[in-house]
Parts: sequence; structure tokens; C-alpha cells
Amino acid sequence: MGRKENGMTNRIVVMGGSYNPPTVAHLKLMLAAVEALDACQGIFVPAAHEYVAAKMKRQHCPQDTLSESIRVAMLESFCEKDRRLSVSRIQMLKTGRGYDYEMLEEIQTDFPDAEIYFVTGSDKLYALSRWHRIDELIRKFRILVARRGEDDLEKIKEIRPFLAAHWDRFTVFPVPAEISTISSSAFREKLHAMDESAKAYVTAEVWEILNRNGKLPWNSITDFHKEEYRFLSNFHEARVEYNGLAFGSNEAAFQAQKCMTEAEKAAFTEFGPGKSKGLGRRVPLRPDWEEVKEGIMEEIVRAKFTQHPELAAKLLATGEKVLVEGNTWGDTCWGIDLRTGQGENHLGKILMKVREELKEAQLPDQK
Repeated sequence: MGRKENGMTNRIVVMGGSYNPPTVAHLKLMLAAVEALDACQGIFVPAAHEYVAAKMKRQHCPQDTLSESIRVAMLESFCEKDRRLSVSRIQMLKTGRGYDYEMLEEIQTDFPDAEIYFVTGSDKLYALSRWHRIDELIRKFRILVARRGEDDLEKIKEIRPFLAAHWDRFTVFPVPAEISTISSSAFREKLHAMDESAKAYVTAEVWEILNRNGKLPWNSITDFHKEEYRFLSNFHEARVEYNGLAFGSNEAAFQAQKCMTEAEKAAFTEFGPGKSKGLGRRVPLRPDWEEVKEGIMEEIVRAKFTQHPELAAKLLATGEKVLVEGNTWGDTCWGIDLRTGQGENHLGKILMKVREELKEAQLPDQK
């Protein structure tokens, strides 16, 4: 048993994982582990993006990869309700593969007087002897085994003598029965099937974060290339007047603004969206471009929908759906790269902002 400080033990539970996304099973398992040890703290350690992306690629669903920022936000929502819980970004800060031993050493450095317990499932015990630097890990840290009801630990120890020889370094606690069928992969499968019962697998806060980021397929539009939603794309050809010039598309209007002279900007009035994008990559760039580009994009998108009532009506018809400029060409500024889950989705956010403005303009006068 660990000693106590201020009435609390100095034991810390550490639980790593992809958390793609974190489910109620992750939360309840952590709370059960903390309670089993009377621990003072439980630390979630999400894996680095490269690891999660590679895992999702192996499972042939790279589009399911959630960004680090989303995964952290969801885990932090767990911690807001219980002060004993926290999130560490240790693994996310590493380049290349992160190992559990080095991660635990870093946590020990932050909490030199604490007794560190690393959570693993009883189904992982068969491979434990092959873990990186396992002899040092088992000597310096303790293993907290989440036992699934059907796993026979005595039989596992017979098969794996390494476990029997070090069993004094292990503590076992039962996996709460109500979470035995809940997992991140099961949640993702339900989303693929458009099954809204997936909501029961995550907390309300996690569900809202997923919804806000366009990760619920029935409540989001992520493909602006489909004929139905082509009007959302900057490549949709619709005349737009901006700063005294008339362009054939938002793409042409936007790329023109990179230029430093009015004559260069005017040339884009003759170009289609594809040619405009190509030329926009080669023009001498105005020096303040990075500071002004988001504001310019918002003005051009607003111009498009206020100058074309039929397009405004189509935008309003998207209702409350989250608009995501999904792509596979690596644009993580204006959209989200569907291969990695990374991206700021600034175009999608601008479209939703303009949609809200159009809704407000439709409201009757409240005088």
C-alpha cells in the first residue's frame, strides 16, 4: 500500500490508448482503477497522431482518424467532472514511436514520490514479456490489470512463467460488467452504419464535440464535390463581384487577392477556378497574405451567397448540418484531410457563419 499525503495515497494510475474516440468504457475503467487503488490521480495518455493514423490505415478506415486536438478535448471533458483525472500529452510530443517505459519514466519525473501503476487489460498479458524494456518497467513501476470476466489469470501465469515470477508487481481489478461490449471500434462501426445508438457509447460532452467537428455522418456534409453540394465549393462557377471586379467563381476571386497590383488581380476575371488555383500558387505573394487571407475568404463567400438568392436558399436548406470541406489533397487550412482527420476547416466554418447570418436576415423585425 502506498503512503498517504494529506489524507490521500500517492498512487497514480496511468492509462494509455488511442482514444479514437474515448468512450464511456474508458472513463468508467479509469474511475474503477482509481477507486480500486484509492489513487490520488488518474492520467489519460493519448497516443500520437502518427500512431493512430497508421492504426486506422491498417484497418482500412483512415477517414476515422480523429485529430490530436479533438481527442484531447474529449478526454479533457472527462476531467472537468472529476478533479482526480487529467490528460498528459507526453506521447503526442514525441516523434516516431513512443514506448510505455519512457512515458512512465517522464511521468515519474513529474511525480517523483508517487507510486505509478500502468493499466493493461488481462487479454494483453500474454504479450507482456515482449514489451519494450519490460524488465526495467516491471522493476520501477507496477502493473494494474483490468481483468475481464472470462480471463483465467492462473492459466495465463502457467503459460507465461515471466508473469508468475513477477506477480508481486501486479494488482488486479475487475472490468465493470456494463462496459464489456463498449469500445471505440464498436462506436465507429455504428457510425458507419448510420446507427444513432452509438450515442450511448460516449458521454454527452464527447458526442457534442464529435458533432461540432462534423464527425457524425447523418449531421454533417463533408463532400463538396457531390453534385448536390457542389454549390458549397469555391470551384462552383457563379459570378461574384468583389472589390470592383467580377469573377467567374469564388476560387478566381480569392486567388486574385494574392496579387500585389490591380492589373494582376483583373487578369483572374478571365480564368476558370482550376486555372486560377494553379496561377495563384505562382504569383508574387502580397506580404500580408497570411494575416488577411481568412478575412478575405469570408468576404468572398458572403458575397457569393448574398449576390445569388438561389444559392443562399440552398445553403439555408442545409439546416444545422456541420459543413466540412473534406479533401484528400492535404488541405488542412480550409478543410480537413479525410485521410488523416487533421485540419482547421476554415472554409466550412465560414460557410456556417454566413448561413447563420442568412437565417438572422430572414427573421421578422422584432421591434
